[in-house]
Amino acid sequence: MSEEKHVLKHSEILFDRSVWEEAWKNQSTASKYNMKSTAFDATGAFERWAREYHQQSFTDDGKKRSDRITGWIENQGVSFDGLSILDIGAASGIFTIPFATKGATVTAVEPSELLVSLMKETIPASLTSSIDIVSERFEDISIQDKGWEKKYDFAFASMCPAMSNWETIEQAISTARKYVYISTMAGPREHTLINELKEVLGVYPSYNAGDMGYIQQLLYLKDYSYTTLITKETSYMQMSVEEVVDKLQEWLSTHELPTDEGSLALAEQYIRDTYKDGMVTFSRGGKFGKILIQLEQQNMKVVRTK
Repeated sequence: MSEEKHVLKHSEILFDRSVWEEAWKNQSTASKYNMKSTAFDATGAFERWAREYHQQSFTDDGKKRSDRITGWIENQGVSFDGLSILDIGAASGIFTIPFATKGATVTAVEPSELLVSLMKETIPASLTSSIDIVSERFEDISIQDKGWEKKYDFAFASMCPAMSNWETIEQAISTARKYVYISTMAGPREHTLINELKEVLGVYPSYNAGDMGYIQQLLYLKDYSYTTLITKETSYMQMSVEEVVDKLQEWLSTHELPTDEGSLALAEQYIRDTYKDGMVTFSRGGKFGKILIQLEQQNMKVVRTK
């Protein structure tokens, strides 16, 4: 194949919507080590994560993070006062509550009973009339049966696992009249301790790109108007050796590394031999993509700050 034809072929792929839809659909998210793994208490791990996430979300740092995101949206010309919002994957209300505080009415979709109970505990009494909770999986909801087609001014999905294919993205878009916000990973998650353990175990999972690239390319090819922001966020952690050992199985499973007894024993021995002072310091994070889709007014908005 000549160089010119080779370039042409790749150009056709770049601008072929069906190729991108199929590639995203076929992206494997299942770990090839699951069959080798020891029994993993996914329910217990999720409950621990949910409680930790809730606690961290409503700390000063957690509130500053949500303020940065809502501030970025407002800088694009969006006013939350009087807006009707569908918060998809609302978790324990990290955005639902600030939206309502700013004067919006919010329908919060969250399937986890635990997260819903934490949200109900956190919502101030003054905001209960502004928030409706729907405890269902968004991807299982019939938009037509709910009467949600173009019902909301704004569909919002922050780091929501449901936004993992184009069909669900389109479902979210179909609920909104004015705006749609989606955030997701923009590349692989970073975890310095896991990188060390990859070397120890001699296992290097294949690179799985973040969904951001698929979403952005498909929005472009389907002629949507949107604004994007990609940020790199890193947090620095210090935990005791015992805490790390307790989380090893969960972390290895999350990062698609083997969790059989031999691998767990090898990883634990490395942790204990390497961090003899009893404390483990590491960083984790990655690049995060944010997309604001303009459905009503597709031209650039002039935003003037005071």
